[in-house]
Amino acid sequence: MGNIVIKEIKDFNLDFILKIKKLEIENLGRISGINEWIIPVLIKYGKLIVAVENFNSSENDEEDQIVGVNELIRNWNDCDCAFIHSFYVKKRFRKKGIGSLLLGKSIEILKKDRIKRLELTVDPENFAAIQLYEKFSFKFYGFKKNMYGEGIDRNIMACDI
Repeated sequence: MGNIVIKEIKDFNLDFILKIKKLEIENLGRISGINEWIIPVLIKYGKLIVAVENFNSSENDEEDQIVGVNELIRNWNDCDCAFIHSFYVKKRFRKKGIGSLLLGKSIEILKKDRIKRLELTVDPENFAAIQLYEKFSFKFYGFKKNMYGEGIDRNIMACDI
C-alpha cells in the first residue's frame, strides 16, 4: 500500500464527482442519495475530506486512489456544530487505521474552522463504526426509528471537539 494522505477537496470536475458517486454506491448502497447534484454542493458549501492512497508520494491527483470519504455539513441552528453526512472507508482498506486517520485529521480541520461539536448518525448494528466513533469520544444521545426510510434506523452520536 502506498502512502495515505488526507485531503480537503475544494475544487472538482465531473470525473471527480462521478468517482465519488461510484464510491457512495459501492460503500453505502443506492439508498445514500448522494449523486452528481449533491456532491458539488457538499464541496462548495460543506466539506469533503478524503483519504487517498498516493502511489508516488507527489501531489499528482491523477495517480491518487480515494480509499476513504468524510462528507460534512454545518448546522444552521448552531454554527459551532458540524454533522457528518457520510463517513466510510472502502471495504478492502478497512481495519488498517485509515478510518482513525481520516476522522482524526477531519477533526483537526474542523477545529481550525472553529467547530466545537460534531454529530452523526450510524446504523445501530455497525459495531465497527460505533467503536471508531467512541474512540474519538462520541457518545450515544438518541435513537431514531426509520430515520432515512422504512427499516433504516439510526443511533445519534455526538462529541465535543
